[in-house]
Amino acid sequence: MILNSLLITLVVFLTSALMSFLYGNDISIGNYLWLPMGTKILAYLLFGAWAFIGVLIGSLMSGIFLYDFWHGNEVYGPLGTLVGVLAPLVAIAIMRYFHLSTFITVGKINFRHVIFLVILSSLINTLGKLFLYMNKVKVDGKDVDALAFMQSYLTGDILGGIVFVFIVLKLVLPLFKNQS
Repeated sequence: MILNSLLITLVVFLTSALMSFLYGNDISIGNYLWLPMGTKILAYLLFGAWAFIGVLIGSLMSGIFLYDFWHGNEVYGPLGTLVGVLAPLVAIAIMRYFHLSTFITVGKINFRHVIFLVILSSLINTLGKLFLYMNKVKVDGKDVDALAFMQSYLTGDILGGIVFVFIVLKLVLPLFKNQS
C-alpha cells in the first residue's frame, strides 16, 4: 500500500509538472488538456479509495512546489486541491448509487462508464472550484471570470481525463499484460 501511494504521488506530481511546464500556472483559468484529472481517476479505478493518500499528497506537492503555493491564495488553493482530489470519489459514489459503476467486468473495460466517470468528475471538480474561487480568489489583481473558468476547466478536465485514461488502459497496460 505504501509503494502504491508513493507511485500515485509521483505520477500525480509529474503530470502536474508536465502541465505546468506546458501551460503555466494560473489557477483562474484552466488548461485545455489537464492530465492530472485522468491520473486521479485512474488511481481510484485501479486502487480504490486506498489511492486517496497518494492523490492528496501528489496534488498538495504540486500546489506547493509547482504553483508557488497557489500564488498567495493559501486558503483557497489547498481547498481547491481538495475539491480536485475528492471529485472522482464523489463521482464514483454517485455512479454506484445509480448502478453505473461497472468499470471493469470479466477482464474487459467498460469505456462508456469510464468516460461518464471522467465527465462527471470533471463537472464536479469544475463546479466545486468555481463556487470556491468566485469573488474570493484574485490572480494578478483580477477576479475569476466564471464563463472562461467553466469553459477551460471543464474542457481541460474532460479531455485530459479521457486522454490519460485511454493511453494508460489501451496502450500501457497491454504491454505489461503481454510480458506475463
